[in-house]
Amino acid sequence: MAVVSVRNLHVAYGTLEVVKGVDLDVAQGEKVVIMGPSGSGKSTFLRSLIWLVKPRQGRILIDGVEVRQETLREVRKRVGFVFQHYNLFPHLKVVDNIVLPLVKVHKLPYKEAVARAREALSLVGLEDKANAYPLQLSGGQQQRVAIARALAKNPKVLMLDEPTSALDPELVEEVLQVLEDIARRGTTMLIVTHEVDFALDVADRVVFFEGGKIVEEGPVEILYNPRTERFRQFLRRLHKRVT
Repeated sequence: MAVVSVRNLHVAYGTLEVVKGVDLDVAQGEKVVIMGPSGSGKSTFLRSLIWLVKPRQGRILIDGVEVRQETLREVRKRVGFVFQHYNLFPHLKVVDNIVLPLVKVHKLPYKEAVARAREALSLVGLEDKANAYPLQLSGGQQQRVAIARALAKNPKVLMLDEPTSALDPELVEEVLQVLEDIARRGTTMLIVTHEVDFALDVADRVVFFEGGKIVEEGPVEILYNPRTERFRQFLRRLHKRVT
């Protein structure tokens, strides 16, 4: 059974429809990279899976639970979501940024939450920064804390929305290395990114969005030989931007 199953998903901002009837299944342990030009609907699609943007129409199941208003709290417990801009509390220490949602949302005992937080920080190589404040860290380190916060939930699915887009180029590699390590642990991942080399290293499947729809998808090898001219053009332009 798919861990994530999406059928006929439509999402709109007012009268502007940005996701137009998307279907997608993600298997347990699968790593799916979502690509597409700006405005293609890829980030809105990802956010709509846990109703950060509420869909207008469609059916979403995550770990066998249909996403509805009455199940939303339970669904979000099963998903770790990493944003572009970290979303850390600057007045809290790193460890407390991770502990707080575990205690407040997941109702874990404080000692267990601290243990989980420290374990997650170890996974992203930041155990020595537990008592630092976010503004004492580099952007790459802050994003690694955000990843640790998502992992501390022991999620069924880890979703990441362009996790390196807000970083200086020299900081991107450290975050991508952490994500590669997580991928090797067998974590189910849905990642919106333009990092082609990362996709080649970790993805099982690549999905290309254009105009609110999936216009091409397939095994990671399609990055070498896209079937559609539109995806080929996108990759060509992307290559020009990063070389």
